Amino acid sequence: MIRTLYIDINNELKTGESPAEMTTEPRLLWVDISEPTIQENLLLSQFFHFHPLSIEDAVSVRQRPKFKEYDDYLFYVFHAIDLTTMKPEEIDVFINDTLIVTYHKEHSEEVDRAWNSVVHENDPSKISSSEIMFRTLDAVVDNYFPFVYELEDKVFSFEDRHSVDITTEALIDETFDLREDLLLIRRTVLPMKDLVYRLLEGKIMTLSKKQKIYLHHINDHLIKQAEMIESSREMTADIRDNYISLNSFKMNNIMKILTIYSIIFMPLTLLAGIYGMNFDYMPELHWKYGYFSVWIIMLVISFGMVAFFKKRNWF
Repeated sequence: MIRTLYIDINNELKTGESPAEMTTEPRLLWVDISEPTIQENLLLSQFFHFHPLSIEDAVSVRQRPKFKEYDDYLFYVFHAIDLTTMKPEEIDVFINDTLIVTYHKEHSEEVDRAWNSVVHENDPSKISSSEIMFRTLDAVVDNYFPFVYELEDKVFSFEDRHSVDITTEALIDETFDLREDLLLIRRTVLPMKDLVYRLLEGKIMTLSKKQKIYLHHINDHLIKQAEMIESSREMTADIRDNYISLNSFKMNNIMKILTIYSIIFMPLTLLAGIYGMNFDYMPELHWKYGYFSVWIIMLVISFGMVAFFKKRNWF
């Protein structure tokens, strides 16, 4: 699907479905290509004449957030997050002073938000290609917050698990699933943070004072999100280590108890083995009180060892 927004030299804003519908030379042209067909992909080369490498980056291969500078335009790659599938969605931007093309293979709420803000702008003379790109970028970054907050809430919910009947194995599984989600969002937020920082430092494009304020706002959000993600990762690492330690502690206690019982029964087994031998001439073998005496000795040994272990606080 293609939709077109253009502002003429009189700062009148108009929309359409195709850039070919323009009746006058625009001051600014914005073409949004969403869920494109093969025919619509051809516009990038045949109508806009973009460099084949940037077209390949946009159409063929999923890229990390980045930028490239070409002769007459800049090419950016942004990553949005789909809150239903938790997967990154690529938004490609081709931009110069009079043109901006946004290209995305999936429907983008972030581009819709930027589009609506421009369409309902009271003063179209304030709109520039860089302003549209920054509004899109701001919408992309703001849409990370629900995902980051949701993961942070899940991390904090582990504090209440002591009152829930759940096994350690289940908790460990949940922790690793949570760390996987945190790694996913981290792979998106950190490269975007690096890209915005490079924009802010003026290493990509010259910025006005107003644009720098806007980028500082976006960069602050990314810094906050990155800190929340790192804090959540540290907490999940602590949770994982704590539950592994707890599991090891429980296993050690079990092994200690089993070892104590084994030690208690070792001398009893020795006595039973001795008097179970089939020799004709054995002391006390035909003694009238031999059976009861052996039982008394075995009980004394058992209770004596239990008392000794209790005194040493071994269990």
